[in-house]
Amino acid sequence: SAWAASPGAAWAFRQDRILNAKKRYVPKIRSYYQKLEGLRDDLYLVVEYAEDKRRETFTARPADWYDGLDSKMDGEFVIPTDDGGFGCFEYPEKVERKVVLVARGRCTFVQKVQNAQQAGAKSVVVWDERMTKQPLETQGLVGATRSKGIATREAGDALSGGVSLLPRESGITIMAPDKEESKPSLDAVMINFANGSSIVNTLRFGGAAKVLDVRRFDFTANIDEFVKKDLKKMLNEMEIYGNTMRESKDDFKDPILTVLKNDREDFRKAVTAKDYGAIRRSFQSWNDHLDPLGKWDITEPY
Repeated sequence: SAWAASPGAAWAFRQDRILNAKKRYVPKIRSYYQKLEGLRDDLYLVVEYAEDKRRETFTARPADWYDGLDSKMDGEFVIPTDDGGFGCFEYPEKVERKVVLVARGRCTFVQKVQNAQQAGAKSVVVWDERMTKQPLETQGLVGATRSKGIATREAGDALSGGVSLLPRESGITIMAPDKEESKPSLDAVMINFANGSSIVNTLRFGGAAKVLDVRRFDFTANIDEFVKKDLKKMLNEMEIYGNTMRESKDDFKDPILTVLKNDREDFRKAVTAKDYGAIRRSFQSWNDHLDPLGKWDITEPY
């Protein structure tokens, strides 16, 4: 065949196929999985504004290193006082026993938490900031940048004319250390852009706000809704994406497809059984069995 005569071209097109599928399907799958994780781990932060004693409840996603002691999140909000205001540098003044509210971006989550801890913070709330979908090295720079991923040219792009855009988490995520970082000892959670903006605007105009209480989601009740509304859609996205891992574009009997199918079935059973440990193990197994080009991290370092 033409592919047998040109193995390099076949490899390049396969690489293109996987990377293009990664751009299209991974954000959807990640979103479903993050939602599922959130059903167990997400918190409700009850925030009180000092001026009128108004209270609002915001969903917050704990960091990968969160120790489960919710009382650490109570306290008065402050914003970082470092150069740039992104919490990426040493603070010039202390923030003893305060909850630091810091925008996502410019450096890793761990760097933000460590700098806040050195300044005496009680805990950290990161709010999602839209520019942070860019690579760290391009954030804050003037010029044309892609706001939803990292644009990379890979082998095969010359053949297909495509540019593969590797997905980055959109919205609140599970924060985790980068590969070279250790887990910090200070607790942190993430809230979304709208909620973070609401609190930040209050603080910047001289107001005050604090976390008055922390409440938990009901995992068992909420997972029933996930099974009813989202599980079938998620499994469908996983199947379509998994099918792109085959060696040959026409070989739907490739053994890897059977392996991935079994992983999906284990995941389905774990979700319907509400077995959180099995949910994590089976989903990680599915991700581990993907082609190296198709794998992606469940958590985010920045």
